[in-house]
Amino acid sequence: MKDACRRCFQKVSEYLDGELEREICEEVEAHLRECPQCSKCYDSLRKTIQLCREGAMEEIPQDVHRRLRSAILECLEKREG
Repeated sequence: MKDACRRCFQKVSEYLDGELEREICEEVEAHLRECPQCSKCYDSLRKTIQLCREGAMEEIPQDVHRRLRSAILECLEKREG
């Protein structure tokens, strides 16, 4: 995985939750416009979160969220390898 992709992916959850400063949001958005692979991962994560919010009555536990994020990161690293 490229360094720029790794930095972007590390910020995606906070970006989706609206927790980042404007400058960092702009960096994430710029990377997503330039990198089709990260853009696809972002869209997939965004849709997954949306489905979970719409379909589930309970919030996803933090440990599950962290494990899911780690699994996605690992998958991306394997694709780059």
